[in-house]
Amino acid sequence: MTGEKIMNLDVVLFNFINKFAGKWKFLDFLAIFFADYMEYVLVFFLVVASYQTRHISLLVIPAFAGLAARFFINEPIYFFYKRKRPCDQIPTILLIKKPSHPSFPSSHASLFFALSFSLLLYSTPLAIFFLITSCLIGFFRIFCGVHWPSDVLAGVGVGFLTYLAMLTGVIFFQIFI
Repeated sequence: MTGEKIMNLDVVLFNFINKFAGKWKFLDFLAIFFADYMEYVLVFFLVVASYQTRHISLLVIPAFAGLAARFFINEPIYFFYKRKRPCDQIPTILLIKKPSHPSFPSSHASLFFALSFSLLLYSTPLAIFFLITSCLIGFFRIFCGVHWPSDVLAGVGVGFLTYLAMLTGVIFFQIFI
């Protein structure tokens, strides 16, 4: 696919998702909650799970992976590639405040997918819950008008690559140290 076809697909998918914003109060409430507030619920849930299992690494390792994805991978991308958000390029129903940093890749998706994939090291059911919730966060950030679909997909990729790098480091540490 050429860059132009991807952009067109991005616009078509974005418009299909965003056209439902502003139509139903409950759906808008749900979208705003997932796009802007669910991250705090997930962090709280992870702190509680770590406390209950008495495994601080259940909190520290996934949090480190998420923060590494967000700050060590996304920030250099933002420095070189300043993709505009949908609301800056096409008519958009914007339900939440537009973030100040570039759109690509989604920092929410990068952080929460890296965190979610890292939970696979500890608990598959917990990781699946976090992965599903991360998908909803990404979807609703498109719905709310602040991300293109490819921003979220790139964030998933950054999160997964961060998880793989972290996993490689853990394996290396266990073998050689």
